[in-house]
Amino acid sequence: MGDDDVNGAQAPRVLVLAMDARLTMDPKPNVKPSRHYRRIVGLTNYFADEEGARVDLVTAEPGEWAELDERVRLHRLDKSEARHPLPWLERTLVVRVPRLLVWPVARLGRPGALVESVRNRGSRFVHRRLFVPFYRHVRPHLLARIARRRVLREIEMAEVVRIIVMDRTSVPLARRLARRHPELVVTTRQDRSLVAKP
Repeated sequence: MGDDDVNGAQAPRVLVLAMDARLTMDPKPNVKPSRHYRRIVGLTNYFADEEGARVDLVTAEPGEWAELDERVRLHRLDKSEARHPLPWLERTLVVRVPRLLVWPVARLGRPGALVESVRNRGSRFVHRRLFVPFYRHVRPHLLARIARRRVLREIEMAEVVRIIVMDRTSVPLARRLARRHPELVVTTRQDRSLVAKP
């Protein structure tokens, strides 16, 4: 069938926002991450197969997306997010610099192994207890900004009929798109229909 239907008209386009598909930043997810991932894959494949829609999936998930239909356009933000100064700075200050400072001592056998172990536990503590709670609030806005700059240029928003928001991390981008394009249906409901009301 391709991008055109029998009458030569463009097939409808669906934009699925699943920035945190495995729910890694959600402290208490309502659903198992593996089930949520399967929901995303099932929904995108449904729209591509059954509805004949062109589907764009925007995600920051670095994992495999092998189960996706080959017609689904996958827009990945994970590499752009990793290059952003904020995560890079955290990795540098919390992991790399302490590792460099401890490196001469770490090679000294048993006392060095103890120092390396303390450094490793300290780095994990700072990452999990200080950085992740802070980043949990910043990440949705950071990903929305990356998506606006890198992905939305490739998508013709006039062709989009429905935007489906799959997780909390995707809400800031969806809210911005809803304000810019009030004629679009932007929803968190996972209805398998192009005409269902939000």
